[in-house]
Amino acid sequence: MLFNKLKKSDDQHEPEQKEKKVKNLLQEDKDEAAVAELFEEKPVGDVKTGFSFRRRKTQKIIKEINNQKVKVLLFYTDVKNILRQLEFGLQPVNNIHLGKNDEYTVWTYLEKKDHLEFELDNSTRHFFWEWIAEQKVDPNQIAIIALDIKKLYEQTKADWEYDEVTRRIKISENIKPEVISWILVKNPEYVKRIEQYLMSQNNLKIKLFKGEKGNIENLTVKSRKK
Repeated sequence: MLFNKLKKSDDQHEPEQKEKKVKNLLQEDKDEAAVAELFEEKPVGDVKTGFSFRRRKTQKIIKEINNQKVKVLLFYTDVKNILRQLEFGLQPVNNIHLGKNDEYTVWTYLEKKDHLEFELDNSTRHFFWEWIAEQKVDPNQIAIIALDIKKLYEQTKADWEYDEVTRRIKISENIKPEVISWILVKNPEYVKRIEQYLMSQNNLKIKLFKGEKGNIENLTVKSRKK
């Protein structure tokens, strides 16, 4: 192990892209597109990058994102990681340094040693649910994080990479918590803990959604009404 109590889910290679039906474990039998509309980001217009000879590759990627009307980038993780990610942000595995009694579960689907990968919000989730099924991950452990593309561009420095086969964006640096737009969690214990943490952090304007039996509840709105 590279780090003290750094946990990895099965290090198997991602499953081959076979045509087989995989149940959407988080949203159960609900149509994913229909459920997603409940917490879909409002259109914010194209992400403006300005003109610069630096980060030309990233600018090209963002132009394609704009053309595809992508609103957010998606990242999947173990729900036990969320509180740490809200404090330190999202980090490539090599950048994660844990305390003596800390634990972090690496999901190799998107977390790599020297970079992180993110799916476009208009991508099929088929291969993720296939990976979840093959790794025998408890659906209650799934958390989905959405990143604000404009903030991500503003707060990263290195050029992004884009894999046309997987349709994922690769970023090789740490990503600050402020870039997170919303989080979707199913585990009731962690829903409460994350909600309490967000209420204590005035600098984090992150929406929290609770998913249960295909229903999505916006806890951010609920908390603000109290």
